[in-house]
Amino acid sequence: MTSAPTLDLRYTAERTLRVSDDTELYYEIQGDEGPHLTLVNNFFIIAPMWRNFTAELAKRNRVLTYDLRNQGASSVSPDMTWEDHVEDLRVLLDGLGIERTHLLGTSASGFICRDFAARYPERVDGLILTGPSCTPGDGVRRRATERACINSLELGGTQALWDHLYSVVFSEAAMREMGATGYLGLRSAFTAIHPPDPMLTNLKCATQVTDGPELLAAIKQPTLLLLGDKDDMWNETLGAEAGRLIEDCEVEWMHDVGHLPYMEDADGFQARVQRFLDSLAAREAAVAPQTGDPAGGPAADETATGGVSAPVAGVPEGDDALLAVLCALLREIVADRADLPVTGLAETPLNSIGLESWAFTLLLGRIEEQLSVEWDMDVPPEVFESLASIAAHLRAHHSPALPDTSQESAK
Repeated sequence: MTSAPTLDLRYTAERTLRVSDDTELYYEIQGDEGPHLTLVNNFFIIAPMWRNFTAELAKRNRVLTYDLRNQGASSVSPDMTWEDHVEDLRVLLDGLGIERTHLLGTSASGFICRDFAARYPERVDGLILTGPSCTPGDGVRRRATERACINSLELGGTQALWDHLYSVVFSEAAMREMGATGYLGLRSAFTAIHPPDPMLTNLKCATQVTDGPELLAAIKQPTLLLLGDKDDMWNETLGAEAGRLIEDCEVEWMHDVGHLPYMEDADGFQARVQRFLDSLAAREAAVAPQTGDPAGGPAADETATGGVSAPVAGVPEGDDALLAVLCALLREIVADRADLPVTGLAETPLNSIGLESWAFTLLLGRIEEQLSVEWDMDVPPEVFESLASIAAHLRAHHSPALPDTSQESAK
C-alpha cells in the first residue's frame, strides 16, 4: 500500500441482473479466460473497488464481482434476511451461466461463502476466506463488533462508523504509511459511497448469522484461509483450529497486515490467491485431462465510456491565485474527464463530479506537495465540499506557498 492509496471506485459498466421481482444486482466481469473466481463483497466495499486489487488475477482468471443488496448500484431492500444474500449469489451465477466457481469472501462475506458452499457444494471448486469473520469460536466477539458498528452508524452516521472501522481493521504499519492523506481520502470515499440506511440493513442482517465450529467442519471444498497477522479477530490458535476443522484447508499468514489483506498488500494477496488456484488446477490435471469450461459466463467488456480530453489544466478560475492552483491540480488529476465545468469549478461540489473516490486522495497529496502544507486527520468533512472550501481552510489554518491576490488574508 502506498502512503496515499488511489482507489478507482468508478462504475464503468451498466450491468445488472434481476434476482427477484424487486431486486437487481450490479456485476462486473474482468478477464475472458481461465477458471471462474467470484469475489463476494463485505458490507463496506463496492464491486468496482476490486479492480484495484485484482488486475493480476484477471489476467489468468474470469473474475466476477458484484454489489450485494443495499450496496452501490444494486437494489435497496429494506426488508430482507441473511438468506437473501446467500440465494442472491446462486441466482446471479445461474443467470450468468456459471455452473462452478471459486469463491472468495472477506470479513462478513466469509459467512456468505461458507453457507453457499455448504448448501451448494457442487457449485464451488474452492474457497478463499480472506480475513473472514467466521472463526472457529462461538461468535461472541464478532457479535460484539457488529453491535458496536451498528451503534456507531446509528449514533454518528457514516463518518463515525468509518472512524470506528479505521481504528480496528488496519494494521499500525498501514496507518502510519497512509498518514493523514490516506485517512482523509479513504474517509471521503467511504462516506460518499455508503448511504447509512441500506448499510444499516445489511449490518443488522449479519446478526442473524450462526457461528460454530461445526459449520466450518461442514466445508468440504479445498480452502485457503488467508489471514493477516495483525488481524485482531484471528491468532495462531484460531488459525490452527480452523485448519483442523476444515477438511482440506491451507492456512497462510501475511506479515504485518490487518483485517484487509487485499487492501494492505494487494500484490501479496493476488500472488497467494493465484498460487492456490494453480494448485487446484494441478490437482485436477493429475486426476483427469484438462478440459475447457463451456459453462463460462459472458466475456468482459469493461471499456469505460467517455474519452474527450478535459480543458487545459491551469486555466484561472477568477482572480484568486490559490483557487487557480487548486483548479489546475484537479484538472490535471482528472484530465480524461470531459464533463468538468469550464467555469465555476471552484464552487462545484466535489462529490457531484465523482471526486469522492480515487482522485480525491491524489488531490490531497498534490496539495500537500505543491503548497507545502500538511493535512491534519481531524479536518472536518465540510472542508472538502468544494475547492473553494478547501482554499478557505488553507488560508485560515495554513500558509500556502503561493501568493494570494484575493481580499481575504491568512489568519
